[in-house]
Amino acid sequence: MSEIEDLDVSVEEYLEGLAVGIDVLELKRLTLKGIPKNLALEVIEIGKKACDGVATPEEIVRGLMILTPSLRQQLE
Repeated sequence: MSEIEDLDVSVEEYLEGLAVGIDVLELKRLTLKGIPKNLALEVIEIGKKACDGVATPEEIVRGLMILTPSLRQQLE
């Protein structure tokens, strides 16, 4: 069984995020991995588009670059 992460997000914060379309837990996980908040939000949006099948190849590549530390430096 995997260990539960404490991301210090209240239920209220989580629900407020969902109300505006942001998964606060995923945002927190990405920022804890060193991804700046603006890029983390962008990769979340790209992920939504990819799931819906409407992401362009360029968006997919940009999302992969954001998630790859050595490539992320080129974007910042």
